[in-house]
Amino acid sequence: MELIKFGIQGLDEVLKGGVRPDSSILLTGPPGTGKSIAAFQFIYNGAKQGIPGLYITSEENVISLREHMVSLGFKELLNLEKKGLITIAEQSVTSGKMLSIKAPVKLIAKKKIKRVVLDSLTLFEFVYGTSVNEFRKGIISFITQMKATSVTLVVTSERYTAELDRFEFRSEDFLFDGVIILSKIRKGSSFERIIFISKLRGQDHLIDVFPFQIGQGGLKVFPKQLPFSLIEQDVLKKTKK
Repeated sequence: MELIKFGIQGLDEVLKGGVRPDSSILLTGPPGTGKSIAAFQFIYNGAKQGIPGLYITSEENVISLREHMVSLGFKELLNLEKKGLITIAEQSVTSGKMLSIKAPVKLIAKKKIKRVVLDSLTLFEFVYGTSVNEFRKGIISFITQMKATSVTLVVTSERYTAELDRFEFRSEDFLFDGVIILSKIRKGSSFERIIFISKLRGQDHLIDVFPFQIGQGGLKVFPKQLPFSLIEQDVLKKTKK
């Protein structure tokens, strides 16, 4: 089976080739860790290969999102939109126009879309409020519709702790085929961004915490750098001497 490449430098190596076709992947972490950028790279890099993608934004308007991504170096965005290879749809949680969160199946069929991003799960939280059961049902329904249309789905969500050892699985995490955590750790007087594959159903992957950077062109993961688990072991050895 040929895996679907994320297109993020270094991440596909951590994923040992990519993710399974038609799978559902959750990108989760605290604010400022690059979740939306990583999700957009998935759509953008697919489009550059001729694979149509749909990006659904619920927290940022289309114009602002477009300007932000172009400023990050996604220079071909407007051209790819004109060609119909990237479709950006705004499903605002604040406009008051949102009546449902039904999957845009007709649009997917019309444009032969193969990659879909939902940014973010806030959309479901807004619709279902404090009803955990309805929230889960909504997510399950969305994932099921995406699988039925044979698209690979990436969804973002917020976590409000940056410490990996304090991360707890939430009920929605179990609904996705894969969970990728983006976070930060303190490094001296500053912070370093890190990425960790917490779950990837039916797939092998590198099990460690790897550094990444955000710059022109988006995220870049460094799987060749000494993993943080080995750095910690090295520090402990030196401490014991």
